[in-house]
Amino acid sequence: MYETIQYDVDEAEMIADITLDRPEQTNALSGELIGELTDAIETAEADDDVRVIILSGQGDNFSAGYDMGGSGHTGGVPTVDEQLDRFEEGTKHVHAVWECNKPVLAAVEGYCLAGGSDLAMTCDQVIAAEGATFGYPGIRMGGVPPALIYPFVMNLHEAKELLLSGKLVDAERASELGMVNRVVPADDLAETVKREADEIKKVPGNGARIMKNILNGIAESQGARPMFKYSEMFDVLGHQTEYGKRYYEVAADSDFDTVLEYLNEQDKGMKPD
Repeated sequence: MYETIQYDVDEAEMIADITLDRPEQTNALSGELIGELTDAIETAEADDDVRVIILSGQGDNFSAGYDMGGSGHTGGVPTVDEQLDRFEEGTKHVHAVWECNKPVLAAVEGYCLAGGSDLAMTCDQVIAAEGATFGYPGIRMGGVPPALIYPFVMNLHEAKELLLSGKLVDAERASELGMVNRVVPADDLAETVKREADEIKKVPGNGARIMKNILNGIAESQGARPMFKYSEMFDVLGHQTEYGKRYYEVAADSDFDTVLEYLNEQDKGMKPD
């Protein structure tokens, strides 16, 4: 049915398991995967045999973020129109999870970065394996998260700690920041998430639906919903700054190690020289 995700429903347990299935690409969020994931979330939401959705990644990682090679862009600095279209399409899965009337639980191993971390943070609970890594390193290329969820799951200083630096943190620090409900050994991850789903199933489905919308409404009253939309446009602006453009030039002319060195080892001024 799907090419880039796995979708399974255990009717006896009333659980839909959705697995990002691009392990060789660290489950990077391609356009195809985003479309299939959105469809799977909507399918599970419409299925009366499903009470809880569990989202995970195939292999050793949850998701390392957006697939920069799969955006449909052919090289050079993308135009504003290209990026507006790309970011609007590229956040549909996040909205699908946020707006889903059923609880969505994220089971996180390995890398949970950039757009992958946005996806996890939008879920209703996040359980992480020891050794998982969180953060938004794409900030260092000059962009902005196109689905800005961090300030709504942690306090302002904590969001700034990550989004003003682009640094990565381990699962224990992510838990301290409020990104993660709990951290467990990797061998216990699946069973721990299943136990959380079992607890949710004790609440009437319509009660969980009402409560999720109430709790999301608190975040929305603080600006979550408009910020999800505005951040798409801010990301376009970030990519059109001089440093944003510089990243595309480096990526086009350099090997992967050089790109990583540019992102993670080079200090950057207010404007490029």
